[in-house]
Amino acid sequence: MIVQDIIDIMQSHFPEHIQEEWDKTGFQLGDRQQKVSKIMVGLDADIRTLDEAIDQGCDMLITHHPFLFNKLDLDFKTSTGRFIQKAIIHHIAIYSAHTNLDKVAMNVWLAEAMQLRHIEVCEDDGLVRKGQLSQPMSMNDFVSHLKQTLHVDVVKVAGKKDAIQSVAVCGGSGSDYIDVLKNQVDAYVTGDLKYHAGMQAYDDDFLLVDVGHHVEVIMVKKLADILREESSLEVVESTSPDYYQYL
Repeated sequence: MIVQDIIDIMQSHFPEHIQEEWDKTGFQLGDRQQKVSKIMVGLDADIRTLDEAIDQGCDMLITHHPFLFNKLDLDFKTSTGRFIQKAIIHHIAIYSAHTNLDKVAMNVWLAEAMQLRHIEVCEDDGLVRKGQLSQPMSMNDFVSHLKQTLHVDVVKVAGKKDAIQSVAVCGGSGSDYIDVLKNQVDAYVTGDLKYHAGMQAYDDDFLLVDVGHHVEVIMVKKLADILREESSLEVVESTSPDYYQYL
């Protein structure tokens, strides 16, 4: 198989045209005609993940977060420049599926991991999903449930709700949806929440739970399994560690 064959598989599941206008989803770097024998799937397109791909002898790296977000910088002294230089030297093609994957699958995977039922789309843009717990939970039980099902050690909680059953989820940064969701569900699970979002949760009798951006790492195994099923190639999973430590 060649790089373009893998891109076609990705497009069949996560069409690039549905990405957000500001996003940089798609083919990032490399030769579309290059032969591929081994792929790495990771959360972030960064030097750490690229080094893993090199060590594993991969020809292609597929990530959720792209590296081509800001102005292209080919200075090899910068992190982006070093990333590009190293990928070219080692002949590793780079492809990222970001908000298109979010819309199709990310929050479905998270909702399923949280054991929600009757999962449905919340908003027209297709990003947020909502569903129901099998039975109401207290706030403390719900937080414990999230830690167990999403494999996180700590969460940040604001607001209060005596009984939680309806839940919305948006992996990554989901603060833009708070105003809409506060009247639809008992609790909203997302990441990267700012300080004043907490005040809003208290004012509106609504539970906000920040599980961190890194919870999106769920996509690594899910996407790797799709590629294993639809290609004849070896697919390996990056360790994709969190950038932050919680001390």
